[in-house]
Amino acid sequence: MGRLVVAQDIEIALDGGAYCTLTPVVLSRAAIHAAGPYACPNVRIRARAVATNTPPNGAFRGFGAPQSLFAAELMVEHVAERLGVPSLDLRRKWMLRVGDTTATGQKLTESVSSELVIDAALKAAPPFHRSNVPSVHRGRGLSLVFHGSGFTGSGEKKLSGKVAVERTKPGEFTILTASTEIGQGTKTIFSQIAADALGVPLEQVTLAPQDTSLVPDSGPTVASRTAMIVGRLIHEAAVELREHPLSGRVEKTYVQPDSVHWDDQTYRGDAYPVYGWACTIADVEVDTATGEVRVTDVVTAVDCGKAIHPVMAEGQIEGGALQAVGWATIEEIKTQDGRYLNDRLATYIIPTALDAPRLKTILVENPYSGGPFGAKGIGELPMDGPAPAIIAAIHDATGVWLDEVPATPEKVLEACASS
Repeated sequence: MGRLVVAQDIEIALDGGAYCTLTPVVLSRAAIHAAGPYACPNVRIRARAVATNTPPNGAFRGFGAPQSLFAAELMVEHVAERLGVPSLDLRRKWMLRVGDTTATGQKLTESVSSELVIDAALKAAPPFHRSNVPSVHRGRGLSLVFHGSGFTGSGEKKLSGKVAVERTKPGEFTILTASTEIGQGTKTIFSQIAADALGVPLEQVTLAPQDTSLVPDSGPTVASRTAMIVGRLIHEAAVELREHPLSGRVEKTYVQPDSVHWDDQTYRGDAYPVYGWACTIADVEVDTATGEVRVTDVVTAVDCGKAIHPVMAEGQIEGGALQAVGWATIEEIKTQDGRYLNDRLATYIIPTALDAPRLKTILVENPYSGGPFGAKGIGELPMDGPAPAIIAAIHDATGVWLDEVPATPEKVLEACASS
């Protein structure tokens, strides 16, 4: 069995709905991540989006990567089963390491943490026991994923995001950025970054309102870019303001590193400045009498580069993991004649606290030189790994494979009946 996958031939078709919206962006990220976090010298990825008579589809957490990584990870599982070897062994042989090249021809030079996150997740996983209840079967699954931080290719260069740090009065400073607090802790970590760089207490730094009449255009709060891209600009501006005490305001604009090369026409080169990495281990209980799937434990080890605020970083990961559990098990969109049949939360079911598994998060810090204090983006990464790990766990429990999510009771019973 070789160190590398010999070849991959991948075809992607996305349902874009009746209007374009963000379809090209979602398609782009789905294609770039489709080969998975594995070294392969011969890759062909053909991706297209299709206009359909359904409501427009936009960007969900992960921008297409969760969907293509779901397929990539289950392919590893199927190959391992065909060869009669543990899928973990294949991942350890095939996974990208420093010096390897991705499907777009990007050579990975730093902060490559495939092995680190696998080892951390395995170490933290709880003891596994089979069920004593006749109709209830327990299973465990594992996934390994990576996710590009920041906009794809030349996106950050074209955007040229800006921030500013102002000295408002002696000993008091204000951060001016368009990045928005949506529960992920932006206000806190930006203040931490600036205070540390300025050498002042946290309470002496404030964040200006995200009003376009007051702040420069830092770009949208998307694409796992806020901490790494905008945070780095804030750090640079704060350092310069500290070094030049007479300056009242320092503004910084993103400049793409000379080491990043991307060709928009051929889709070759450095798709992202760096990737985040994660390994997820999921335990499930499957009731073969009812088809019900209950996810009992999710352990996720994430390479965040550097955790600016560890508690908030863990919160991001746990929130994303629970969101992914919902996508994998109960969140099902049904349409008829181009219309949603379940267009409200009374009929489109999302996880509550009662559906939440035991969540355990391990922060793996493998710093990236281009992020503030080494930080990388992790906003989308937690969405990528749980679904394939859960489907693998269902197979471990029942011996049947599902090739789509959510794993509803109806689909599980149908798969068990046809096995």
